[in-house]
Amino acid sequence: MFGDSRFKAGLAICGIAVVGVLFAYHVSQQPMDFRVYHYGARGVFDGTRPVYGPTSGIGWPMHYRYPPLFLLLFAPFATLPLGLAAAVWLLAKIGILVCLLHAIQKRVPKHTFSSSTRYAHLISAVFIAPYIVEEFRYGNAQFFVLALTLAGLLFLRERPAAAAASLGFAISLKVWPLFFIPYLAVRREWKTVAQTLAFAIFLSLLPSLYFGLSGNFDLLKQWYAQESQTQLGKSEIWFPNQSLRGVLMRYLTIIDYSQVPDSNYAAVNIAAMDPARVRLLWMIAAGAIYAGFLLLAYKRRKSNGWLDHGLAFCLLSRYSSRSLKNTHW
Repeated sequence: MFGDSRFKAGLAICGIAVVGVLFAYHVSQQPMDFRVYHYGARGVFDGTRPVYGPTSGIGWPMHYRYPPLFLLLFAPFATLPLGLAAAVWLLAKIGILVCLLHAIQKRVPKHTFSSSTRYAHLISAVFIAPYIVEEFRYGNAQFFVLALTLAGLLFLRERPAAAAASLGFAISLKVWPLFFIPYLAVRREWKTVAQTLAFAIFLSLLPSLYFGLSGNFDLLKQWYAQESQTQLGKSEIWFPNQSLRGVLMRYLTIIDYSQVPDSNYAAVNIAAMDPARVRLLWMIAAGAIYAGFLLLAYKRRKSNGWLDHGLAFCLLSRYSSRSLKNTHW
């Protein structure tokens, strides 16, 4: 019995490895979002491109949008040829995904794996698989931020320091994991909250070793100004996205997408409201929904949190600005 299970595990690993290598080869032939990081980082380090602004990355609207820390972490990939770097990037994602799934499986009680539960997991996998494949194909960095956030929530009880480090790392790379700080606070995970914020601040200051303290602060200022304008401005200057704000803006205001190169996004608005009012409507709606979620989490603070974690990620998919590049609505 034991030998049979080991054989099956080995067979599964070999299958994943073969599929991963083939997929990596495919992605290496035509890197997409990954090019922004690769060309952008090379341009910064050889002095030909700024870190932020319309000429960063590969040029607006595919400009560089991550904090300075990500730039330094990406430096080893920037030293590799584009295709090889994209392939290694993808293989790293597959490895992390396998590790995450294994860690989740270890924490799910075996007695819960009834036939109906297995079918539910299978159906969930079928629905999510196309999005994972698409994310891997584009080479976006969001997967790593998501993996760090999931790991932080996964190890919250048994390894709180590691959980805090993982969440703090995610926050230092992208803003949206901050969504979980008030959530953890209402669940009275005070130590984890404090350690997470400390890790996030420390990691955000770490690039000062390369850029200098004033240089790093200046870059953080540029990054905040760029992202706040994109995410909180009165007008849409990015691709259509699935966030609550993006959907409201797309359907309730008039947007001129002609400024986006090589796009033919249709005007689908059903109203022509003032963008400032739509932005206010979004803030009120998002705030009310989040407050309701925090109230629910507070009432369920003694539970294991699995259901609340899942609900939080469902809400995040509506709040975060995920662009639909090359998609025609």
